[in-house]
Amino acid sequence: MSTTSIKIIDSETDKQRYTSYLLKDIQALERMLTENKFEQGVQRIGAEQEMVFINEAFRPAFIGPKVKQRMNRPYVTTEYAQFNLEINLSPILFNGSCLTELSEELTAKIEEVEQEALRRNTQVLLTGILPTIRKSDTSPESMTPEPRYQALLENVNRLRGQQYEFNIQGLDELITRDNPSTFGGCMTSLQLHLQVDADKMVDMYNWAQLIAAPTLACATYSPVFLGKRLWHETRIALLRQTTDTRKPYSNLTNEEARVSFGNDWLRESVAEVFHDDVAGYKAYLTKEFHENALEVLDRGGVPKLEALNFHNGTIYRWNRICYGVFQGKPHLRIENRVLPAGPTIEDELANTAFWLGLMNALPERYQGLQQKIPFDRVKTNFLKAAQLGIEVEFEWLDRKLISARELILEELLPLAHEGLKKAGVNEKDYTHYLDIIRQRTESGRTGSRWILKSYEQLLDQSITPDEAWVAITAGMLERQQSNQPVHTWELASVKEAGDWKNRFWRLDQVMTKTIYTVEENDIVNLAAHIMSWKKIGHIPVERNGELVGIITKDSIINYYASNSSKDFAQTPIRNVMITNLVTAQPDMLVADAIDLIIKSDISCLPVVEGKKLVGIITEHDFVHISRHLYQELMDNVEPS
Repeated sequence: MSTTSIKIIDSETDKQRYTSYLLKDIQALERMLTENKFEQGVQRIGAEQEMVFINEAFRPAFIGPKVKQRMNRPYVTTEYAQFNLEINLSPILFNGSCLTELSEELTAKIEEVEQEALRRNTQVLLTGILPTIRKSDTSPESMTPEPRYQALLENVNRLRGQQYEFNIQGLDELITRDNPSTFGGCMTSLQLHLQVDADKMVDMYNWAQLIAAPTLACATYSPVFLGKRLWHETRIALLRQTTDTRKPYSNLTNEEARVSFGNDWLRESVAEVFHDDVAGYKAYLTKEFHENALEVLDRGGVPKLEALNFHNGTIYRWNRICYGVFQGKPHLRIENRVLPAGPTIEDELANTAFWLGLMNALPERYQGLQQKIPFDRVKTNFLKAAQLGIEVEFEWLDRKLISARELILEELLPLAHEGLKKAGVNEKDYTHYLDIIRQRTESGRTGSRWILKSYEQLLDQSITPDEAWVAITAGMLERQQSNQPVHTWELASVKEAGDWKNRFWRLDQVMTKTIYTVEENDIVNLAAHIMSWKKIGHIPVERNGELVGIITKDSIINYYASNSSKDFAQTPIRNVMITNLVTAQPDMLVADAIDLIIKSDISCLPVVEGKKLVGIITEHDFVHISRHLYQELMDNVEPS
């Protein structure tokens, strides 16, 4: 998508002109389908690899645009956030050594980016969502300053408002109104392309929709966002809400989000997808168009279908049909946007081989799916796979309930073998990669399971959640560089997080985020009981969601000593709480926080953003930090 002339449609003239080009492009596409203008009998594959830059503390490094500018390669493009980048691989024929060629090109291009990253003391990580992302990393300033991204953000904010509720529920729950439209930069994927003959596209696209669930279930790698354990593939929920331009209650009229799995099968023609996209999704961006596609066809030429491709680029179907021209010949391809980046190149090639093999197999049993299984069931399977990962059960053909493991191992893997063999892919290559899928599925050790199990084990070692996410990210990077598939990984250890700077540098790394609060009109007895139950000495006091005071064991004792005749069952907390508060920001250095606590002669420090409480750090937390620092010091002392 060109980035130079993109603008928001802000006049009827813009809208009418854009619509005119768009309708001509669809008419041209329909005519090309009728006249068999598309390349036939040739299958090519391609891929787009998104990646994350991380710094020495294993947190986002905002260097994407600088790396792109320095590299100056046509296959390197920026992404939504400044800590991301994308590389595009060359289209190659789907046969012979294509998997090896894909692996070699992918490895070489990632290494090229890595070399540039290392010059800036950063590294490249392949992951669906970076576990160490914080809210401060999702501000509008974190976005890549290019017109298309700025226009997307401006449009979402214009249509929905700059603050709207964002809600994902999993093992934990994420509810926020802070910068949700910028969350789009927090996701990275491996997008696969397969060229398909136009006359086979209806069955092939429907087949791609059906197999989206099982191929995702065994490949999940993004179970956490902003420290919350959500879906096994949280990207699916995150991207849908991030790009949603609907107003509240607009779904009552069945208006679709711009990230969609779709609502029905293709019936007769591939053009139905584009009909739905134009009818169902209002155009909000435009650019300069110069081609009359119908006139190009009249002259015997091959149109670019600029307006249709542009509109298609603003709608993010998980399986998207794309039009392109390669070596002067028009073609159609399916773009698979389902799979996350990582965990390793080996895992990505295994996922690629599995999907390509399945696509090329398409047995007769799975043709004409429109008459064999309701689309809603397939859509439900996809969402369940994203939520639950490899442990999910699907409702399959004939209303059969089957586990993802059984379906993959007993039916889909043999089909993938057949499909790759039929394409003429080297047997040694596809056997190797499909065996990775088999072992991953049998063991249940997907990337998301590795992250969640590592987190559980690390918390058992009495470290903070933030320390755990740093250790996990460090472990992901080390194991990615070994290129051993994820099912062979050992769980992350706390030592992988590095020295204390990576774990105890800022308050948001060490503060307690699970906070018990009371209201100023609650009775003191309530606060006393909560302190006793939860073994805490401080409780923040709120009014209408804003911090207005704090009640401590000391403040209760001091009040009781001066008012021994008072009944705490009747005394409101506002009479006892401390109101001359000393607070800190999440990005304050821990060393500065210690100085502030000593100078202010206080025992706890509420951490706020504006007047909103986001955490608290107490003397107990500093004892925890001291224990780890002392242990680290002792580990580095030579025995005498």
